[in-house]
Amino acid sequence: MKLLQRLPRGLQFNLRYLGTPPWDTGISPPELLGVIESVPAGRALDLGCGTGTNLVTLAEHGWAVTGVDLALLSVLKARRKLRRAGYSARIFQGDVTHALLPGQQFDLILDMGCFHNLSPEGRSRYRSNLARWLAPGGTYLVYAHRKRPDRAFHGVEEGDFEAFESFLRLAWRRDAGERRPDGGGGFPSVWARFTREETFF
Repeated sequence: MKLLQRLPRGLQFNLRYLGTPPWDTGISPPELLGVIESVPAGRALDLGCGTGTNLVTLAEHGWAVTGVDLALLSVLKARRKLRRAGYSARIFQGDVTHALLPGQQFDLILDMGCFHNLSPEGRSRYRSNLARWLAPGGTYLVYAHRKRPDRAFHGVEEGDFEAFESFLRLAWRRDAGERRPDGGGGFPSVWARFTREETFF
């Protein structure tokens, strides 16, 4: 595991997707389902889309979906999953801290475990992208691990939420622990739902 952590981030995630990484449960969470039930379908962007489980769920509910992931192997698996489910989607390999999707906006942006892996500089660029991508009235739903002292920059802190609230409104937040699929303890985690309102700009 320590050897894997010393590899470049993109290579680390590609190697994880040679098998089934622990975060790939194949089930969309109730937090996402709750958002889907509360807002009309529109355009959705999944940041760190993995193998496409949530893209399929969104497509099933009438959303036009776009997915991006750093790992090419996960992108290929997601494309196959969407095809098998009978849906079309734009799914591509890319770094969410780069200038992707120029001129495009989305009504829902989902991030389950992408932001919390970024460096401080990457988080700043991510927020700039988020401000460009999220349409007025849109929803940003994020799941992240909380910061632990034994990790250099993995996990979120209160300052991350304050930075989001500089241009988004927090609708709700749920802090909890995390249980691994094997029943062991994991990282403390947090779900948060933000909205972008025209009055903020």
